[in-house]
Amino acid sequence: MQNLITALDVFIPEFSLLFKIRYHVLQVVAEQGPIGRRGLAMVLQASERIIRKEVEVLSRQGLVEISHMGIGITCEGEKILSSLYLPLQVLEGASLLEQELEKRLGIKQVVIVKGNADQDEEVKKRLGMACASMLGGLLRDNLSIAITGGTTIAKMVEFMPRQHGNYKNLMVMPARGSVGGRAEFQANTVAVELAKKIGAQYELFTLPDNLSSSSIELIKQEPTIQKVLHKLTETDMIIFGIGSAMKMARRRNEPSEVIEKLESKKAVAEAFRHYFDTEGNIVYASQAIGVSPAIAKQIPLRLAIAGGESKASALLATRELIEGGYLIIDESVAQEIIKKLTI
Repeated sequence: MQNLITALDVFIPEFSLLFKIRYHVLQVVAEQGPIGRRGLAMVLQASERIIRKEVEVLSRQGLVEISHMGIGITCEGEKILSSLYLPLQVLEGASLLEQELEKRLGIKQVVIVKGNADQDEEVKKRLGMACASMLGGLLRDNLSIAITGGTTIAKMVEFMPRQHGNYKNLMVMPARGSVGGRAEFQANTVAVELAKKIGAQYELFTLPDNLSSSSIELIKQEPTIQKVLHKLTETDMIIFGIGSAMKMARRRNEPSEVIEKLESKKAVAEAFRHYFDTEGNIVYASQAIGVSPAIAKQIPLRLAIAGGESKASALLATRELIEGGYLIIDESVAQEIIKKLTI
């Protein structure tokens, strides 16, 4: 892809500039629409004349629609936006850093979006859009997908274009139970919404995610639970987020003694309700049913997402989970990872 885009940029000098302008117009409309031309011009720091011209082109192509409320994106526009995200990264120069991380971490493909999710909530939208684009390229017939919850994962589902009828026999399942908090970010809800977007069947995991060890052992013996667990161990793809240990522990209301243990063990990362130190050792595992790190490592297609400079240590600690997989991150954490690897 990189060679093709570089060749196009040389062969058609205006290609790069035009591509970027139209892409970013469509991106802002998707994120903030319906939006007026003046608002669009202010966000993109471009003249209203340029914005008017590009909006007219996108409207004729059926990618945006103009109403009294402003400019909004169409279903076709969502599909185009998702499919063009990765070529944009090549044009905007992220590819060299991506290639360096792929080589150093043994990852099949890294995609880097601009910004720092620790400082700008808009970056989560970019992460979600990039993840949706990546997932769209990985979909195929007879694919089973396990997915965790979380705000950034939910953004990925939001930006996923509808794929009804494109693929046969797709299945989506939540990787684990919910963790409380807002329902729209829980794994069950995210799984259902993704299934609707890609025309898949879904199977819910309707168990609380914080049970005693004795309760978990009893529940595991239930035939329906055994069936779900078996499907999870044989899933083709896992989509998951990687979190900072202490932040996730507090969000999940872990007991004070657990918080103290995590602090004493210098935990830096969390994934699948397991907490890791800087060396990648599991220092604590919450009682839960679902995909574990050991199971995740065996899943052929692994798509991880994380944003914010603060996630650098977490990503390095969980590198075994993403080795040979796909990683979506922002440039702040990418640069911080490189710094840590060169110390």
